[in-house]
Amino acid sequence: MKRILPILLFIHLGCFHVSAQDIPLFSQKLTNSFIYNPSMAGHTFGSATYSFRQNYSNVPGAPRSHLLSAHAPFANYRMGAGINIFQEEVNFIRNTYVSIAGAYHIHFDRFNILSLGLSGEYNLTRLSGTSNTTTISPDPVYYQLQNGDPTYDFSFGVNYQSRFWKAGFALNRMATSWLKKETSNLTNYYSAYVQGLIPVRNGEDLLEPYVALRNFSETNDTYDIGIYYTYDAKLMGGVAVRKGNVYNVSIGYKFLKRFMVGYAREMIGSSIGGYVGSANEFTLRYDFNDETYKDRFQTDYKTSKDIRKRTDFQNKRQMKKTQKGLEAPKKKFNFRKAKPVEE
Repeated sequence: MKRILPILLFIHLGCFHVSAQDIPLFSQKLTNSFIYNPSMAGHTFGSATYSFRQNYSNVPGAPRSHLLSAHAPFANYRMGAGINIFQEEVNFIRNTYVSIAGAYHIHFDRFNILSLGLSGEYNLTRLSGTSNTTTISPDPVYYQLQNGDPTYDFSFGVNYQSRFWKAGFALNRMATSWLKKETSNLTNYYSAYVQGLIPVRNGEDLLEPYVALRNFSETNDTYDIGIYYTYDAKLMGGVAVRKGNVYNVSIGYKFLKRFMVGYAREMIGSSIGGYVGSANEFTLRYDFNDETYKDRFQTDYKTSKDIRKRTDFQNKRQMKKTQKGLEAPKKKFNFRKAKPVEE
């Protein structure tokens, strides 16, 4: 019975996963967030990322996914572009998702940035491999999966970053809503987040609490609440909780200033988690053209400190001159010349 239950749970979760989720679900901190919001493409830095995720570790044939992602800024950080290639295998079904994003970034100053982005998306779900099943009248769903039926979509996103926080909102799968007339609204699919940027130790470290909300299907909406801490722009760790009693622990380390290796583990808190197991996500990322928050904050902090020092020094000099001018000069009398002489 213990062996049968994970298989039944897997079939239920796997069918739900394929039918409900076209856009992949990864740990947003370790992977490129512009897979959800195209306005993040080329935002303050560029990167190339590979991520592998294994779901339900106790279930044979459980979903496995690969993500290859790259984005970069150009035109002096005013524009950005990127691409995501995602592939997921759920038992005998393979899902391939590709998106290309472009963004425009308006820099008001060093810390305040408004970003707008648009992405085009391609999604194909089909059988993994070939089937030796022959029937006189094939099932339409089976025929569609065997031959593949690609769909095309697009998303629009906006993001704003200030000195101590940033927030973003995206309308996802807009063509799906319009062409299929699923809703009279602009779209039923969206993602949003709010994240703090709290400098610690004069900007050496960074504390990032965040809340994220994603709705990628009619039946599957999820939210994340978490907090991350980055030490000296090298070591990152954090915890998060997702709707459904799903807990996430993440850790990442950056070496050689550009390479980052990360690991995230998700665990289901309910009794189901003991049967299906946990999800493990491994990430390798290379950063370039990095205009990091730490560098910008420390530069601004040091500049402000230097200006404050110079201002204090000039004020002290001015005060000394003023005091010296107010003091009356001391005099002594020369009896030989009978004239007062200043000391």
